[in-house]
Amino acid sequence: MPPKSKVTLSDSQKYEICLYAQNNTKTRKEYVNWIEQKWNVTVNESTITRILQKSEKILNTEITNPNAKRHKSVVVPELELALKEFILIYQDKAILSEAMLIEKAKQLADGLEVPDGTLEFSAGWLQKFKKHNGIHQQKLHGEASSADLEAINDALPLLKSICENYPLERIYNMDETGLFYRLEPDRTLATHRLFGRKKNKERLSIALCANADGSHKLDPLIIGKSAKP
Repeated sequence: MPPKSKVTLSDSQKYEICLYAQNNTKTRKEYVNWIEQKWNVTVNESTITRILQKSEKILNTEITNPNAKRHKSVVVPELELALKEFILIYQDKAILSEAMLIEKAKQLADGLEVPDGTLEFSAGWLQKFKKHNGIHQQKLHGEASSADLEAINDALPLLKSICENYPLERIYNMDETGLFYRLEPDRTLATHRLFGRKKNKERLSIALCANADGSHKLDPLIIGKSAKP
């Protein structure tokens, strides 16, 4: 067995220690032994004391980087907390950009009366903020956010009452989709970098239809042809 090494514990390890201590009352020495057996590392009893003193904070903090071991202090934590709250509220309602976050941070700084020059609000500052809070650029998928959920919920009772007058086999659902039948894949196998070609976006508009009990599905119906999407 290789010799045990003295290391700094990661965030996930500290979390697991606090969780273990919450359900198992042990002496500091017993915790040290438990850690040695679990991860084959050596820590001081004083380290256990410091971790357990912050147990409530550790257990209630979302771990965005489980392998992180050391953290630089945040200059104005109130501002970072307010900016993250802004993102959590509006990320599902609007397209957020880096420029927008920097401007919002400046507004929050004014509201919190942060002295001028305390923060630079530079691209580097924003990158650190994003890393601290697990914020990444995400690709939007589908169009679900365009749906008016309130209008849908209001219309459901009426739709249900209408459908009650018909058997399931006579209730049909139809949807339209596009088939880009001449669109080439954008990935290929090669020995060097290749330039892409202009995409052929000629498509067919197709309607698909089926009844509610699944007993009858109509064949796809071509309802239009277009050279542009």
